[in-house]
Amino acid sequence: MTKFSTPVPSLNQLPVCHQNTKSIIGLLRQCWHWCCQVALVQPSLISYLEPLIRLILPNFRAQWSHARVVDIQQQAGFIHLTLRPGRRWRGFIPGQHVQLVLEINGRAISRIFSISSSLQLFQQQGLIRLTIQQQSKGLMTSHLMQWLKPAVDAGSLSSVPVHLSAATGSFVLQQQKPLLLLAAGSGITPIHAMLSSVTRLTQPVLLIYSFRGAEQMLFAESWRELQSRFPLLQIQFVDTNLRQRLQPGDVETWCNSQPQCQVYLCGPSRFSLDWQNKLLALGVDASAIQQESFGLAAVPFLVAAAAGAEKPESFPIEIRQSTQVRNISSTQGSLLSSLEAAGFNPSYGCRRGICMQCLCQKNQGLVRNLLTGEISDVGPGMIQLCISQPLSAVELSLPSS
Repeated sequence: MTKFSTPVPSLNQLPVCHQNTKSIIGLLRQCWHWCCQVALVQPSLISYLEPLIRLILPNFRAQWSHARVVDIQQQAGFIHLTLRPGRRWRGFIPGQHVQLVLEINGRAISRIFSISSSLQLFQQQGLIRLTIQQQSKGLMTSHLMQWLKPAVDAGSLSSVPVHLSAATGSFVLQQQKPLLLLAAGSGITPIHAMLSSVTRLTQPVLLIYSFRGAEQMLFAESWRELQSRFPLLQIQFVDTNLRQRLQPGDVETWCNSQPQCQVYLCGPSRFSLDWQNKLLALGVDASAIQQESFGLAAVPFLVAAAAGAEKPESFPIEIRQSTQVRNISSTQGSLLSSLEAAGFNPSYGCRRGICMQCLCQKNQGLVRNLLTGEISDVGPGMIQLCISQPLSAVELSLPSS
């Protein structure tokens, strides 16, 4: 058995009476949210009262918890951001992610990041750490040091309000079986949170961590400490500057010796998709594979009209915004990328179908969900721009900017 220190047991571990109580509480919450939406046209009472609360607490936001930046450090192309969440924040399960929100010049900018620190750090000191890979063209990540470092050094962050969403995500260690953990690049961050939160190991665990160059290796001191603490933990490092990338032969022996192992994959979408296929070819059961990836994986194009074509065809998109109507042509990928290529600046956050900030009204047309492959109805419906690909002419209604 592998014992993980988590804030609450999973639902299937609770006694039946507790499960029933949890279900009743969940139902009551749904009813309350429905009443607020009907009576107040707001998701909650606190959202309705937000304008009044902000007269006293200017940084208060109903949908987010305020956080204070304690420290910010840079390592090669990564930033280690230490935060102290406010009392409204309810904690996390190692492996989950949060939405980090900064308010810059009156505009909220947000991205989704996995928590990289241990549960014990939060329980004992009230701190969490986000390890963020900087993107040269990223609206948030490329400017974090510029925005936050001077304020941290001066001991004042009032000029840059920082908020956190509730922690979410199902990429958490739940199975009490031998574990195979495969991570590439910043995909190591949730896995580091998982392993550094472990209090005892009685089942073997193999972590294979791929990175490009010694300066890109994250949590070096932590890996040494974890290996000395847990004899059943094996860690293999794959520096792709020194050797070829991870190959099926590198994990085949482990999969054969531990046929009931649970596999966790985390890294760029191409890495995760590629290794799902490789693990299936090695005989690993699909139900034993959990994955979290960054970016959208390539998926086959499903429209009959495009069958046999090497690239998806372009479709007309009509955008209605306020009293204006504009027509553009779709590019490859999501509707969000098509709108941005045409000069629009629609709201968005995670670009991964999680935060719902790019939700908008589709008046007509077919779109495909890039995560699930599901095809919409031809009529009206709400869609997420970042994970929706047009399969026909599409008409959208965007909120006024």
